[in-house]
Amino acid sequence: MTITTIIFDVDDCLYDVGTGFTAHRNTDGATEFMVDNLHFPSKEAAQQLRDEYFLKYHSTAKGLSAAEEDGRLPPLPDGVSLQPGEKRFDPNELDKYWATNLDFSMLGGSLDQRSLDTFESLSRSSTQIVGFSNGPRLYVERVLKEIGLAQYFEPNKLFGVTDVLPHCKPDKSSFELVLNKVGALPEQCIMVEDSMKNIRAAKSLGMKTILIMGKGRKQQALNKGASLAEATKVGDAPDDKDQAVDAAVETVAEIDTILKEWMVLSA
Repeated sequence: MTITTIIFDVDDCLYDVGTGFTAHRNTDGATEFMVDNLHFPSKEAAQQLRDEYFLKYHSTAKGLSAAEEDGRLPPLPDGVSLQPGEKRFDPNELDKYWATNLDFSMLGGSLDQRSLDTFESLSRSSTQIVGFSNGPRLYVERVLKEIGLAQYFEPNKLFGVTDVLPHCKPDKSSFELVLNKVGALPEQCIMVEDSMKNIRAAKSLGMKTILIMGKGRKQQALNKGASLAEATKVGDAPDDKDQAVDAAVETVAEIDTILKEWMVLSA
């Protein structure tokens, strides 16, 4: 079946895991929010809970929602109360916090010219460009702006976790929601991802997959930023030998070769 749609993850996929930005977001970016807004007693206590639930759900926003349902958030301070039906954790608050408080300079500005050329070529083709992230929407939009790709993702073809909750990747329902919204069948899609959980989920639905491994991984030479990021995503390290992986590259700059082999882009 002809490929009509390419679905891109964002974090550690469109920019390299070695920037250190993911480690920053998943540590200080998450724990400072949790201390300031959810009244955790320390960043250490916040990190422990965040990592526990991220291991289950692969999304900080989904994980904190589940933690509240499980009664795992700290007690409210004296004199503070909730209205009937009001939630302690609002994913949109995390979204706004990340979009305004994270250190986006760590991303290093626009991507390399080879990556930009690939997106420019895709934008001139008949192939749909779709973004699907387990990060919240405003945050994802900020990342795309910072790395010079915002113009290639139409608003109705960009999905953050806040667009699909209570689902998130790798839930089958989250992928089905996105596919329905963009009018594509799984067999018509390529999923570009760094997460093995999400690669396997996409493959099980019938998509072709491209795994983004991170610069230096094939030579086992990941930098400190990549190693710190992976410590916040336990059990999900890229594995190009996995049967769910159709092709693997180190960075998004290299996908042009695969897309030409698969006749999605002209040689």
